[in-house]
Amino acid sequence: MSAVILLSVLFSLACGQVASFCIPTEYTMYVDRRECAFCLAVNTTICAGYCMTRDINGKLFLPKYALSQDVCTYRDFIYRTVEIPGCPHHVPPYFSYPVAIGCKCGKCDTDYSDCTHEAVRTNYCTKPQTFYLGAVSV
Repeated sequence: MSAVILLSVLFSLACGQVASFCIPTEYTMYVDRRECAFCLAVNTTICAGYCMTRDINGKLFLPKYALSQDVCTYRDFIYRTVEIPGCPHHVPPYFSYPVAIGCKCGKCDTDYSDCTHEAVRTNYCTKPQTFYLGAVSV
């Protein structure tokens, strides 16, 4: 019986190493427009998690595209739109943002993802904060 348990544990460990943990994760982002009176805190989902990668030996001999690593990125997403309160009449108060529906491990697509190693801006409000109350039809 102990051999069956040992094989089960080894199989589970092997599958755990192969499986990726790239899933939609709750995230609060802050929408701040210079001309508007408030900052809006929006709860959404983003793709986050671990994707299996391997360091390739012989990097000097391979083309650059062969060196890219898989990242946790969007498989399916939708856009939602919110209205930032306190904007003057001449400033469009609407802001659209992606909501992750499904995630995958794959190459980073700069058309809809930030593929940088470090964030350039921090995620905080510089004005009085208000919370998002519902999507707006635009």
